[in-house]
Amino acid sequence: MPVWSRAPSRIDLAGGTLDIWPLYLLMEHGLTVNIAVTLHSQVWLRTGENPGYRLVSEDTGLEVRADSLADLDRSGPLALVARAVRHFAPAPGLTVVTRNDAPRGSGLGASSSLLAALLAALQRLADRPPATNELINLAADLEAQVVRIPTGKQDYYAAVYGGANAIWFEAGRNRIENLPLTESFARQLRTSMILAYAGEPHDSAPTNWRAFKGYVEGRPEVVSALDRIRDIAERVREAWLAEDLELLVHLVGEEWRSRVRLARGLVTPRLQRAMAAATRAGAVASKVCGAGGGGCLVTFVREGRREAVTQALRQAGAQPLDFEIDTEGLVVREASPGA
Repeated sequence: MPVWSRAPSRIDLAGGTLDIWPLYLLMEHGLTVNIAVTLHSQVWLRTGENPGYRLVSEDTGLEVRADSLADLDRSGPLALVARAVRHFAPAPGLTVVTRNDAPRGSGLGASSSLLAALLAALQRLADRPPATNELINLAADLEAQVVRIPTGKQDYYAAVYGGANAIWFEAGRNRIENLPLTESFARQLRTSMILAYAGEPHDSAPTNWRAFKGYVEGRPEVVSALDRIRDIAERVREAWLAEDLELLVHLVGEEWRSRVRLARGLVTPRLQRAMAAATRAGAVASKVCGAGGGGCLVTFVREGRREAVTQALRQAGAQPLDFEIDTEGLVVREASPGA
């Protein structure tokens, strides 16, 4: 039975890093606010096409073949995909094809959305009932095995649920609050937001680890920055609920100014050039998506300045990306033969 699945990536507005276990426990609780966007990850599962296992990443051009599950390399170029397949242990003859719309190392959680889509597809192939919490927890565990440090879960909630979310990380549970999105507020957001890829991939693992390590060691600048980021995330949620876009944009800028104190390497020269060019052209606030060190930046612009800021980002070497807010979240269905 061929299976197809799709999951969105996300733009994190505030509270990234606070979703990392057990950091949010040490801070009493964490809160992340993000938006799912239509830069999707897609997965196709096909059976009976080959004697063993074939993993194909269309956007990177990578391919892995193995005669048995034990031969699938859990530390190779498609390690996350291999670990997911080995966990579900489907019968030989499986072909897995994946594709990401987002650029590699975008900071939009694309690898997480791909993993969520893959696990959901493997659940369907195994004829298991959908289990959202199990899927999210398993995805975070598999990611930690690959990156070898504690990992967060905000990306998986955006990938599964879609829309705009405030995700509370608390002792004993994670709690997702789907934030209302009226047509008028959605239009305001899309008019003011520009998403652009700076042209260099990021690697979130070392940046997150430095922030995590700094908090555990009690470094004052890291502790105060993370406390400030949590407070701002709570205010971003309140601004969203009040549909106060001006305040929300101000707080996103404040969050970024606090975030750059967490660890070295968050802002690269290329990101600095892009953000400075956007500001000169009329941007109100910008922040780097994800853990920084490359990837995408989201920029908020004044009314009437969208085209000028977009052009300024291009001239600074950044690539604007088309997107809409994704309200569907994870989609899984049986695919037509040959799809």
